[in-house]
Amino acid sequence: MRTLFIKIFLWFWLAMVALTVLVTVVSSLTTSDVMWPGRRTLLAATTLCAETAVLLYEQQGAAAVEAYLQRALETAKLQAVLLDEHEQLLVGTAIPDWPSERDRARREDFLVVESKTFLWRPVVGASGRRYLLAAVFDRNLLPSPPMWTRARVIRLAVFVLGSGGVCYGLAWYLTRPIGRLRRTAQRLATGDLTARTGAKLGRLTDEIGGLARDFDAMAERIESLVMAQRRLFGDISHELRSPLARLRVALELAQRRAGGESRPYLERIERDVERLDELVGQLLALSQLESEATLAESKRLDVAALTQQVAVDADFEARAAGRSVNCHIVADSAHRFILGDEELLRRALENVMRNAIRHTPEGSTVEVIVDAKEQNLLVTVQDRGQGVPPDALEAIFKPFYRVERARDRASGGVGLGLAIAARAVHLHGGSITAENLPEGFRVTLSLPACSHLAAAC
Repeated sequence: MRTLFIKIFLWFWLAMVALTVLVTVVSSLTTSDVMWPGRRTLLAATTLCAETAVLLYEQQGAAAVEAYLQRALETAKLQAVLLDEHEQLLVGTAIPDWPSERDRARREDFLVVESKTFLWRPVVGASGRRYLLAAVFDRNLLPSPPMWTRARVIRLAVFVLGSGGVCYGLAWYLTRPIGRLRRTAQRLATGDLTARTGAKLGRLTDEIGGLARDFDAMAERIESLVMAQRRLFGDISHELRSPLARLRVALELAQRRAGGESRPYLERIERDVERLDELVGQLLALSQLESEATLAESKRLDVAALTQQVAVDADFEARAAGRSVNCHIVADSAHRFILGDEELLRRALENVMRNAIRHTPEGSTVEVIVDAKEQNLLVTVQDRGQGVPPDALEAIFKPFYRVERARDRASGGVGLGLAIAARAVHLHGGSITAENLPEGFRVTLSLPACSHLAAAC
């Protein structure tokens, strides 16, 4: 999962764990005060050696102690000397680099310097005198201390888990506002112009809070511009209806009084007026659909029956242009219902079918199929046209979008029919898609069907 939260969490946690492991390893290699079984044995042996040396010194003299310390050097590799209470040499040869009293004061019984371990054991003899046995042992002769002792593993595990919790909370704190901002941006992208980040993010004083405030300001500006554009479309469309109506009346009067020479020109004017009236009607329909967030009225609709009716009307229009429309209802889809607006859905089906009739070659048939898939009703409309470029399969459902190829240019369309159909389908909670086929072009409307147990259906 390549999310910002996971990245921040893992980077912080791994950095802390790596640093902890590094410190643990270095300390295990350099520490001088870790007691492992080998050193405890050495201290116990040194204590026994000190007590024996004092006993021999008081009972048998320095020669006996000298022989004893020599045997200890040969067998245990322990070089030792016996000192009095003032640390004056009594038996043996002075040990080179023996630490000063100040250095030994920081430790109770031993001191590690480079590769040597210096040990000292104070002993009180039977006579009451105080002695000090000083010894040195080559550290390289000791067994290496275990790197991962039980206590060290437990401490490391506790730290790893604790640091993981801290890093998780930090990552969550840093990414939670970004996640909310992203969800708001997604709502805005889907057409919800009221989407805002909210007061919680706006109260933040850091960069994320500033970004949230800028985002809300941008969203408000976009909403105002879009609403102004929609109002403009609606107002212009309404204003054009009146002069178009007067133009139709004047055209009828002119046709009655015109002679034969002017009649072709008047007929051309009539066709253009009809086309302009259709365009104004589409603009009004699109403006109304864009201003609606939900369906105003909904009732139970038989999609298969409605599609069959629209296909019959479309076939009547298509035959005048040398084409035909064939509708096939799959058995599973018959008498399946949706909740929706009948007139709105009819308009969507008409626009898609008329678009297919316009672009299918003369003498071919537009295939309309109604099928059921899981909880959706699918209406597919397939023509035999040349299709559209792959990068335009989604853009053709945008208002006023026209493909550069002859599919739109030759037809005279203005790019509103499929946009109206898409908006109508989305208001019904469905989706609309387009795809190129080896021999044609297909548009699929997917509508959510009612459950048989739903009371509303």
